[in-house]
Amino acid sequence: MDYYYDDYYDEYYEQPDLAAARMLHRELNFEETITNCVHPSLRFAAQYMTNFVAVNLLFSILVLCFRKLFPSSNRSLHLLSCISGAVLLYRVIDHGFYHFLQLAVSLYVVQWTLHRWLSGSGRYIKTPFIVIAYGIGNLLVSELLEPSPETWNRIRGTQMILLMKTLSLAFDTEETQNLRDQLNVLSYTGYILCPANVVLGPWISFNDYLSIWKPSSPAFGQNGSSGQRIRIHVTRILLSALLAVGFLITSNCMIDYLLAPIASWKWVRAYGRALSFRTSHYFIAYLSQCTMIAAAVDWNPVSSPLAVEFPRSLVQVVTAWNIPMHLWLKRYIFRTTKRPFGTAAAIAITYIISSLLHGLHYRLWITLLTIGSWTFVEHEIRKKLATIYSACVLVGKCPGACTVHQHRSKSVLCIVINALFFTLNTFNLIYLGCIFETTEGPPEEADHDKSMFGRWAELNYTSHWLLVFAYLFYFVI
Repeated sequence: MDYYYDDYYDEYYEQPDLAAARMLHRELNFEETITNCVHPSLRFAAQYMTNFVAVNLLFSILVLCFRKLFPSSNRSLHLLSCISGAVLLYRVIDHGFYHFLQLAVSLYVVQWTLHRWLSGSGRYIKTPFIVIAYGIGNLLVSELLEPSPETWNRIRGTQMILLMKTLSLAFDTEETQNLRDQLNVLSYTGYILCPANVVLGPWISFNDYLSIWKPSSPAFGQNGSSGQRIRIHVTRILLSALLAVGFLITSNCMIDYLLAPIASWKWVRAYGRALSFRTSHYFIAYLSQCTMIAAAVDWNPVSSPLAVEFPRSLVQVVTAWNIPMHLWLKRYIFRTTKRPFGTAAAIAITYIISSLLHGLHYRLWITLLTIGSWTFVEHEIRKKLATIYSACVLVGKCPGACTVHQHRSKSVLCIVINALFFTLNTFNLIYLGCIFETTEGPPEEADHDKSMFGRWAELNYTSHWLLVFAYLFYFVI
């Protein structure tokens, strides 16, 4: 449940000539599209991405050098991380530093105070939940008090990553005394300001951050000569950067150009908006992956576009959309609340936390609620169908040699049912994504409450009516 909005590069559209190109290129031919849209997008990508790659490459080289000079000193890592992260923040974010600073400092003070109080009193209090309540409250109040919605829109993602780091730190230090002993002002600041993910993410745990100082970083690889490992490392950086640029150009230019001849149909326009929104997310995902590789941090894929664009189920979409955030919610929120409150309450709490982490973003709140409702209904319907027909039609794939069901995935019955759900989920991706625009931000919603869901109204709220029908179908079968 982390279908979130990407507003990290809105400054691209603040330049009048580029904004005009964005509005007009639908009516341009291929050569004019290349000149007026693709070239400006490439210039922006080169300028924007260079900061991330250059700072993180320098960081990884300095870590390598300092690790040889001071092999047993973690202070060097924390100090390098602090300086590099601060430089990157200064280069990329030109407003709103005080929000980041006050949230980071106040969260550390809260955690330190709770740890000291708990150790001295012997009372049992779940420190992480106090930190969650304070962190989310601070985030929402800061957004309400910020006089410039545009400024907050730029730092929204950075604030969310900061909050996820500190909340995971609260849980980890609660469970592991050894980790708590390693936490001090310098290590906390190094973790929070780690240049690999301070701006765009993805989230990594405090243990993952500390692994940067290990002699053999998995990001460089462990086999082959030094020259070969460096070549592989550079190739990974270039590949992620190229994929990011490709998705940026697709989002900004190619979707509108390709769909322009048939854009008179409202469902085609909705598909174009939704696909543009998704590809803008893939741009951010692959750029963040690129920075993680450049910093030589152990990393996993941030997003899986193929799993999202060809969804077996909406559960697959939720998981593949933002893999690190999904793991964070599952590890720290869902599993923590499932045992005391039960599965249903844990799902509801996970939805609420996921929504609030994104701030006062009403469209996203409703979208997440719709996705959560659809995933539950789809899961239950497919579970019933799998039982009734003894078929491999669950939300997750059965093993190739499934011994539970008579009709395996390659049978005609399973192919037809799975194809129907694939079509339904593809339709939902169009419907849910079309409400977002890559050029608009949540602050505009306050002035346009009446038309907040205008895109869904244009489509007659079809997905929501289908959801009601699917829920009734679930009770009938």
